[in-house]
Amino acid sequence: MKSIKLCAAPLLILFLALSLSNVQAQDNEESDIILGGGLSYGEKMSDLGIQLGGYYIYDETFRFGGDFIYWLRDSPSNVSYTNLEINANVHYLFYEENDITLYGIGTLGIHYMSFDYDFAESVSDTELGLGIGAGIEYDIGAVLLYGEPRLFLTGFDQFALNFGVRFGI
Repeated sequence: MKSIKLCAAPLLILFLALSLSNVQAQDNEESDIILGGGLSYGEKMSDLGIQLGGYYIYDETFRFGGDFIYWLRDSPSNVSYTNLEINANVHYLFYEENDITLYGIGTLGIHYMSFDYDFAESVSDTELGLGIGAGIEYDIGAVLLYGEPRLFLTGFDQFALNFGVRFGI
């Protein structure tokens, strides 16, 4: 099942990029609100997640936003896993030239995990997640391609890599 997810991930990103490039969205430089989605890979979970998020451009230096990640977990037939994150993010822009933007990320989030067993009581846990990271965006017109490595020091306590597409509204 993991190999199917890993093979489908690049195709999904390519499909989203091609679909959104034809959308008559505002130019990203004129938009204050940027939305998008993509995939996440968590080092400890060794699984993919689906990420949806966006941000508001406050000024030339700061952006504020959030994201939601639902982790796609393989589970045996008698166990059901649910893992998700809701994160608030601050981006500090330190380079923006030639369609490339580099930024630092500070993240504060709520990380939720539950295990439902057919043969025992369910177990769940919610933790506060604190993370740091960096990001890169590449503007290809109506679409921004992005990549964000983040290290969570609390919560799921893992290294995660997020990548996908964004567009201005």
